[in-house]
Amino acid sequence: MEDVMAEPAVQSGVLDSGRTSPAEVLREPCRTAAAWRAADLVDPAEWRFELSPAHLDELELALKSVRKHGIVLLQLTRERFPLPTLGAELRRIAHALENGRGFAVLKGVPVDRYDAAEINTIFWGMAQHLGFPVSQDSFGRKLARIRCAVAVPAGWQVEPELRTGGSDVVAMLSSRAGGRSTVVSSAALYNEVLRRDPPLVERMYRHFGFDRWGEQLPGEPPHRSVPLACWYGGRLSFRYARRDIESAQRYPDVARLEPADVALLDLIDELAYSPEFRFGIDIEPGDLQLFNNYSVLHGHVQHNTGSTAAELLRRLWLTLHDGRRLPADFAWETAGYGGPRGRGGVEPRDVVEHETRWS
Repeated sequence: MEDVMAEPAVQSGVLDSGRTSPAEVLREPCRTAAAWRAADLVDPAEWRFELSPAHLDELELALKSVRKHGIVLLQLTRERFPLPTLGAELRRIAHALENGRGFAVLKGVPVDRYDAAEINTIFWGMAQHLGFPVSQDSFGRKLARIRCAVAVPAGWQVEPELRTGGSDVVAMLSSRAGGRSTVVSSAALYNEVLRRDPPLVERMYRHFGFDRWGEQLPGEPPHRSVPLACWYGGRLSFRYARRDIESAQRYPDVARLEPADVALLDLIDELAYSPEFRFGIDIEPGDLQLFNNYSVLHGHVQHNTGSTAAELLRRLWLTLHDGRRLPADFAWETAGYGGPRGRGGVEPRDVVEHETRWS
């Protein structure tokens, strides 16, 4: 993993309540570690981390403690899932997600050693050292079992939808089937749009309607209005999901996309799907993938081996313990069913786990 200089930690999931993004627009290239192109990722140690035998022993001991004390998933915190050395590595990885390349893969989670409930506990327990989960639907489900939109035989090349997700970080654990993930630096996309057509960058700071796909609570609008780009507190954050933006156009109170807006979306797609910007990662069973949604676009394709539920990816949406500050018009607070209030996600109701489809 890339080692970056420590910065002062901030309170997790901080929203400057009631404050909107300043009128300030980043009109020069973003020059941080998050602004990378595919050719820059020559050293896998920048983003890949291998679990050691000592780490696996720590996971086993923590799991035994959970079993002994009968701790249910929603009550499982990092204090109740102690990882003396692995926990320190996870904190370093969380820092790199915020201040480095924006993604990581932890290899070697021993998924073949445990049953489904035990894998859930290990996944949840490790994630607690990075942040805490927020709900992924209006029923409050925090641990999802998902199937990528396209499941193909190994060796096939299929382009997944590239987008950002609904929280600070998305964590995904592959248990039985491998696949391939694609990741793109949003800061690199921003820099290239700025180089090619500076007026289009200005449009990134306008509010776009995003379809909520029926996950809003009663009385709430079926869409959410947020900008694509946010330059706040010296950090560039990005949000993108073209399908959500285009679907929101069905609502009469959503501002119509102008020709320049469509040109902007077309350029983002053109760049994101070009070999210069996209970076592919082969995923194996036992790989834990982490993506900072403010720093990277990502997409995923699973291998289809003919199995069923065992192939589904486990997914958590996380609010980082030491996440960046964001204004209220770019992110939103989520009630903490079974835990603290988080950032992003969907306002919850109840229950924990649900099988869904990647969207």
